[in-house]
Amino acid sequence: MAIAHRGASAFAPENTIAAFDEALRLGCPAIEFDVRLAADGVPVVLHDDTIDRTTNGRGRVRDIPSFDLRRFDAGSWMHPRFTGTRIPTLEEALRAITPAAAPVIELKVAMDPPLLLDLLACHRAIEDALIISFQPEWLTPFRKAARDLQVGLLAENWADDLPSRCAALGAEVLVLAVDCLTLGRIGAAESAGLEVWCYTANDVGLVAACAAMGVRGVITDRPDLIREKAAY
Repeated sequence: MAIAHRGASAFAPENTIAAFDEALRLGCPAIEFDVRLAADGVPVVLHDDTIDRTTNGRGRVRDIPSFDLRRFDAGSWMHPRFTGTRIPTLEEALRAITPAAAPVIELKVAMDPPLLLDLLACHRAIEDALIISFQPEWLTPFRKAARDLQVGLLAENWADDLPSRCAALGAEVLVLAVDCLTLGRIGAAESAGLEVWCYTANDVGLVAACAAMGVRGVITDRPDLIREKAAY
């Protein structure tokens, strides 16, 4: 399964409605994006802790109210045709993505579950969504708050106890950095009852290798590569 990384971010500015729309056009069944909290507590979609890299503004996301975040251009850094693209709120992202694709939400800060769950419920997306994080303690409240919600642990490096820790968390998915994939590690995760995804694979040969090892989901900037591979 192709999971569009921050939307189809090779073709449109990451974590924007434009990137989500392109992922849907490419037929992605799931779209990954990052969520932070603005100064007024509104969940917004942005990867970095500042707006410096992906907008024409400067400052920390947590210091800027959501209304003011919308004043900044989040698209022209990539190409002039995206000038005027805005930082979306979580609600706007869900409206753009669901029900056509499943939302895969990476927590970039700790959040109270109702902030996300209420919006997911409004879009009837709780059972389709996956909440992921590198911080297991951020996932535990979500696991306790909604048993129908799937959670996944992100890991950049392998440790032999990683599958057992992930399973103890109640997670369904282990999302590994593509560089640390091996058949043995995937087998260990599957033996613990986990589905294995990986990030971020942008080469068709690498994607094929991941699939051959049994990876079930590939987070990629280039979801079109996976569609091309599937066509053969």
